Amino acid sequence: MSIFLAGVLRDYGANELHFTDIWSGVGPWKSVDVEDRARVIGIMTDLMGAYSFPIVHQTVSEDTFADHRDLRESLAGARAGDWKLDRIDQFGLLALCSNVSRHVLDLKAKGPADFDLPLPLFVDEGVLPAGRERPLPNWGTAIKGQRACFRSSSDLAGLQLADFAAFVITRSQWEVVKRKQRPAFTKAEAAILRAASVLNVLNLSIRSTTSRELGRATYEGWMQEDREAKGLTRRPSGCG
Repeated sequence: MSIFLAGVLRDYGANELHFTDIWSGVGPWKSVDVEDRARVIGIMTDLMGAYSFPIVHQTVSEDTFADHRDLRESLAGARAGDWKLDRIDQFGLLALCSNVSRHVLDLKAKGPADFDLPLPLFVDEGVLPAGRERPLPNWGTAIKGQRACFRSSSDLAGLQLADFAAFVITRSQWEVVKRKQRPAFTKAEAAILRAASVLNVLNLSIRSTTSRELGRATYEGWMQEDREAKGLTRRPSGCG
């Protein structure tokens, strides 16, 4: 990863990889042609595929709480140490800590010699500034020191792997919902869907499809099936 980042800095003047910027051609990537930007995304795709880093995907938003109104009401004014549970960003991070810890313990049980526990938890700056740490209310068996350590992605390359995974998952969903069913994928669609296909996401199901089938209606059908399986309405509240 360090060799890759050094090459990116040398060739493109970017000291870190923000894949939304790379895809859109903004910031240091504004003057970089599409083929070169696609090549950078392709290299990261190959890296993620080769190492198969385990990924846990989670989204928490107002839509989440619209599905669980009783939970939202119960969190009003609630605190866990310094964490404010009625703030979506902080509640979401703690929920992710819980989910990641569960998956880490499961992976450890399946491969006891694969890695040692507990593991340090590094979080991209945002909820707290880089350099800050905050104790967690639980999960000490999986998370070293039972604390979240906030860092800048420019200082910790591993956070850029997480940025790539988040970008690919989000962008691939966007590409699918706006595409019309047709015989072939565009270059952009093929690039992002190939990247999505190599991600080792532990808590998302794998779907097989074709360019003729894949589009908004197909994707929304999958989402509705998933919501029903979880005991939710087929569509979120307020979506008709």
